[in-house]
Amino acid sequence: MKTNELLALFPKASLQDKPSQDSQKVSLRLDQQQWLVLATEDLTDREQQLLALLTEKESVFSQNPWYRYLVSESEETLPHEVETLQFIHCHLFHYETESISAWLDMMRTLLTNKVAYFQTSPQDYIFVLDQGQQLAVKDLLRDVLSAVEYDFNLRLAVLIGQVWPKSVKDELPQLYQAENSLFTQWLNRYQQSLVLPFSQLFLWGLDEAKDTLLPLKKKLHQLIEGQEQLTEIILALWENGAVVTKAAQQLYIHRNTLQYRLDKWEELTGLQLKELTDLSLCYHIILKDLF
Repeated sequence: MKTNELLALFPKASLQDKPSQDSQKVSLRLDQQQWLVLATEDLTDREQQLLALLTEKESVFSQNPWYRYLVSESEETLPHEVETLQFIHCHLFHYETESISAWLDMMRTLLTNKVAYFQTSPQDYIFVLDQGQQLAVKDLLRDVLSAVEYDFNLRLAVLIGQVWPKSVKDELPQLYQAENSLFTQWLNRYQQSLVLPFSQLFLWGLDEAKDTLLPLKKKLHQLIEGQEQLTEIILALWENGAVVTKAAQQLYIHRNTLQYRLDKWEELTGLQLKELTDLSLCYHIILKDLF
């Protein structure tokens, strides 16, 4: 249910960035950065019972170590360390309870590099992938989305999260929450069934969710700065329509040298600079450095 629909149902509720500590209030998580807070005196007995069920369900979700590390941040240690990690965010618009188990089995089989998965709500599942294996998740899920929805009688949207290297592990909760919040804002606007790449969602967020993008932009900028000549490479590719040969000529380096650096960047972040959407994201990140 969308935030504005909940506010219409509970007009006396307030939106807060953390749960209330008041025992006379009920706090319902909407996403990683927003809570709906309601006074119990404003609720009917039936509404209180329903909200109690929902908050009890969340306490079940919070038993997962990945939930505790990324969402509630009550777990201080990364549950499983890998060289590069990626979050796949799945939101179910429609589902039948009896088909969820079979759908999860299929996802576990499909995502061969899965480290773990956890829930943040009855409709939202997060799969944690070890992308040291460089599984082409976007293409894989796009190929099967229609069949999956038909076979399991569900409708879903999937965000292919950014690939994050081991060097950013201490900031993973903040980066995960920013990704998930950005996806939630998109879901509040659209009810589309699709597989959404991170770079496409990022570019959408430039107009729609600038504040949410800040930690993602900052970290990606740091990663770009850490790679040899990458700012110049991004600019050369941008000016030459992502044609590697022309960009190499402009940079006065061998084409194979440029290709090696592109491959290294893709291995580190999953971003393909020969793909225009990924290139546009990276060009936006470095834009202020060009002046």
